[in-house]
Formats: sequence, structure tokens, C-alpha cells
Amino acid sequence: MKTRLSIVAIALCLSAQGVQAQSVKHELRPTETVAAEQISVKQNSAQYGVYQLNPELIAVPQALADRSNAQRDLANMTLVNRAAATDVDQIIEFRRNAVVDNLLTGETGIVTGNISLLSSPDTDLQSLLQQFNLKIVRSAAATGVYIVQPRQDVELLGLLQQIHSSGLVKTARLDILEKKYSNQ
Repeated sequence: MKTRLSIVAIALCLSAQGVQAQSVKHELRPTETVAAEQISVKQNSAQYGVYQLNPELIAVPQALADRSNAQRDLANMTLVNRAAATDVDQIIEFRRNAVVDNLLTGETGIVTGNISLLSSPDTDLQSLLQQFNLKIVRSAAATGVYIVQPRQDVELLGLLQQIHSSGLVKTARLDILEKKYSNQ
């Protein structure tokens, strides 16, 4: 008798957990749909890896920032709303001080304008610098790693693609400043 009662109690508990799991599953489904819709909307604008351009904000040095338009500070930069008179073509491009959102972490970042390069062993670095009008910011020549920056304000994704296609480097990456968390 006790065994039958125990089996019935276990069956009731399992069925109750199954019903609860189904209700939780249905509650979570709309949230997943909303998140997927937000990501698909964001994918319509310019992207670089997991970073999506935020055309509503621009980063300016804190000393020059208009605090009435300020959203928040990141490192020594202040994120401010773009002026209505801003050139529309520059809003949709990755340029220096453009603001990006990391789609994985949700963090906001700033395009520094720097490009990290790993040069090929037989590459003449001076020809690369002249061809793309770049200057060296930092270097570790022994390892072939260079951080370069364009001398003029240019659309960085286009420049990055040209550098890749030139065959003069093994890899090139756009540097983005964002808040990093650690377990310390």
C-alpha cells in the first residue's frame, strides 16, 4: 500500500513539474522572439564582427563634450548625441570616434581609428604605409606586430578590406575600445 502511494505521489510530482516546465517554456518564447527581432533590426546597419554601428551617438573628448547632450563616459571620452546637421554618409560608416554596440555583451564601444597588423615576414612595411597613407602608432618589429593609423579621416572598414586584399599582411583588425570585465 505504501509503495502504491509513493508511486502515485512521484507521478503527481513529475506531472506537476512537466506542466510548470511547459508554462515556463511558453513564457520564455516571446522574449526570445523579441531579442531575435532586435538583432535582425540591428543587422540592417553597418557591422564589423560582433560590433554594430550606433549612428545616434559619437564619442568626443571629455574636455570638449557638451554635457547637455552627454549620454555617458567611456574611458576619457564622452558619448554624445549626434547633431541633426551631421553628414548622413558619415553616420553609416566606421570612422574614428564612431560608437558601436557589442551584440554579444551589450556593451558600448568606441572605434579608436587604430588598426592592428601582423605583417608577413617578407613584407616591406614602408611600401604598405605609403600605399595606404598610414602612420605607425606602436610597433613590435621583432614579432611583426604593428598598430597603425590612417593619416586622414577615412572609412575604416573599406581601408581594412583594402589592406587585407593587398596580400602585404597576414591579418589586420580594427581596434575598438570597450569596457572589459575581469574576475578580480
